[in-house]
Amino acid sequence: MTPNIISKVLELDNCDKDLFIKVLYSAKFWETVSSTKKIEAKFISPNVLYTKMTDEIVNIKVQMEGELVLQDKGEQDSGKGRLIELNVRNNKDVKELEGHLRIRALSKNRSKLGIFIKSFKLSNDFANLIGKSVAELTLRTKLTEMLRKLKRWLNHNALESLL
Repeated sequence: MTPNIISKVLELDNCDKDLFIKVLYSAKFWETVSSTKKIEAKFISPNVLYTKMTDEIVNIKVQMEGELVLQDKGEQDSGKGRLIELNVRNNKDVKELEGHLRIRALSKNRSKLGIFIKSFKLSNDFANLIGKSVAELTLRTKLTEMLRKLKRWLNHNALESLL
């Protein structure tokens, strides 16, 4: 098995696992937890999130748009929780991003969320602009910011408000 280039795991209070999975398929969720300066999100099919983002990476303004495909593989026999595979398509800057989410209930209102990225490749133009190491570090930082934002948001809000 290929090692993950990024692994992030977080325990979330005020987070019912089943409700969280429903919220993942809400554009409002992605707009709420986004770590970019600006994001427009909408689901163009039940499991395909289309986003248009504006951000800065190393003082370089970056605009990206593309699709994030979420493939729900259901509960896993291993007891590791619900598996949702992720991949990016139709993005001129990101050639490949593959990974998965794992969501496991710890109690009725407490869940464990894991984000695991297996591969991340940029288009040649974009990679030449910022470099592979900076790109991976930026992705890792953005994922960390998203998880922190989600955890803080859950401390003061209910998941139901994102449906």
